[in-house]
Parts: sequence; C-alpha cells; structure tokens
Amino acid sequence: MFFPHSPAAILAAATTAAEAAGRLGFDWRHVTLQLGSFALMALVLYYFGIRPLLANLDARNAKIESGLQYAEEMKARLNAAEAQCEERLAAAATEAANIAREAGARAKAFEEKAAREAGGRAAEILRRAESQLAHERAQMLAELRAEIARLVVETTGRVLAKELTPDEKMRFNATAALEITNVSGHTHG
Repeated sequence: MFFPHSPAAILAAATTAAEAAGRLGFDWRHVTLQLGSFALMALVLYYFGIRPLLANLDARNAKIESGLQYAEEMKARLNAAEAQCEERLAAAATEAANIAREAGARAKAFEEKAAREAGGRAAEILRRAESQLAHERAQMLAELRAEIARLVVETTGRVLAKELTPDEKMRFNATAALEITNVSGHTHG
C-alpha cells in the first residue's frame, strides 16, 4: 500500500519533480542564485528605499498631526478671544448706556436749574420794572400836579389882574375847583 505522506513517497515525489524540472530546463542552482539576488535586492530596497520613505511618511504624519493639534489649539484660543471680545463689547455697551443715561439726567437737571434761574431772573426783572414804572408814574403825577398848580396860579393871577365881577369870580373858582378835583381823581384812578 502506498501512503502519500510517508518519507519514501515524499522523496520519490521530489525526485520525480526534479527530473521533470530538469527535463523542462529548470536549474536549481540558478533559481537559488536568483532567489538570493532577489532577497538581497529586497533587503537593499527596504533599507535604502522603503524604510526612508516610511520614515518620511511618519514624519509627515507627525507634522500633520502637530499642525492639526496646533489648529485645534488656535481654534480654541480664537473662540476664547471671541468670547472675551464679546464680553468686553457687552460691558462697553452697558457702560455707554449708563454714561448716556447719566448725561441725560445731568442735562435734564441742568435744564430745570436753568429754567428756574431764568424764571427767577424774569420775575426779578418784572418786579423791578413794575417798581420803576410805579416810581415814574408817581413822579409824573407829582410833576403834573405841580404844573397844574402853576397853571392855576398863573391863570388866577391873570384873571385877578383884570377886575372880575363877583359872579365871574365864583364861576372861576368853581371851574378851578372842578379841574383840580378831576385831575386828582384821574391820577389816583
């Protein structure tokens, strides 16, 4: 019985394969040299080509990761700066509103004070004007009375220089008394 896994079977198969390969032009010595040459070339390529290329790729990946990390940090800083800027703007807006409100209150108080002072000055000017008007009126009345009295005396002197009849004298005295009464009544009214 023939077992395919027995050493004799394997040796027989190898011998048969070697004979068949020899008949086909297959030379183990050349194959071995070719395999050794390929292994040496693969080793040289690995150490001088693939390994530096992989190191370059690793360095680039590290730079990219570093750049991404830096970008994330900058993004976080930018967000923090924007938040701080917004806080400052809000604080400035609040302060501006307070200043405007305070300025408005001061302006209103100043306006009210100025209005009170102007009203007080106007009342003082009006009081002085009324006082001066009353003084001038009294002075004018005094001057008018003096003028009327002078005219009465002058007229009386002229009339007395003529001889009047008792009837004319009475009529003259009544007219003078009536005129003096009328003048006195108008000055007090």
